[in-house]
Amino acid sequence: MNKRTVPGILMLASQLAWGGTFQSAQQIQDSINQFVMSTLEAGGKYEINLAPPDPRLQLPNCEQALQVFAQTGEIKPGRNTVGVRCYGEKGWTIYSTVLLKSFKDVLVLNKSMLRNDIIRHEHLNVETRDAGLLPQGYITDVNEAVNKQAARNIPAGSVLNRQHITDPTVVRRGERVSIESSKAGVVISAIGAAMSDGAKGQKISVRNLSSNRVIQAVVVNAGQVSVNF
Repeated sequence: MNKRTVPGILMLASQLAWGGTFQSAQQIQDSINQFVMSTLEAGGKYEINLAPPDPRLQLPNCEQALQVFAQTGEIKPGRNTVGVRCYGEKGWTIYSTVLLKSFKDVLVLNKSMLRNDIIRHEHLNVETRDAGLLPQGYITDVNEAVNKQAARNIPAGSVLNRQHITDPTVVRRGERVSIESSKAGVVISAIGAAMSDGAKGQKISVRNLSSNRVIQAVVVNAGQVSVNF
């Protein structure tokens, strides 16, 4: 099996061909290559492995353009079954296996993080990994991870996943907070106690220390929540 490279794509193809009035195996593989490549994101990093057709096959030469299709309707990283169909007078359909690897630049922790640790830029490396081997939710954008809080203990070398991170906690359970409420343009302030941890924009329960009433308030900042009536 020979190997040839195109921008961003590695294709492995057989050079076998049938002669005479039979369909060229190379043409079949070229058609599959073109079909798979047309489904891929431009500028991506891919590796395509094609199973060579059985050289014993003697398919009539197709007088029309070959029609290529994915059995599942789309090409995904991993094993795919691709069909090639001839709609000519002596029509035929064969199937081939295509193994697709899609490589992504993902964020990898270079040190272990404990739950509630804040993730900084210096804690992250960018590494190229086979996306087909990664669970969904892997992070490729550093801005999506920096200054986020670890939702659990994460060992060094882990590919950072959205399930690993959360917005930083700015209000802690039991802390005193300033409750601000507005009505008809009038801002009223009171002192309360947070009944749970909260991140910016999150709604938490707060006990008003003056009335002893429990209310739902939105975290605005450290030590500050807001209630709109």
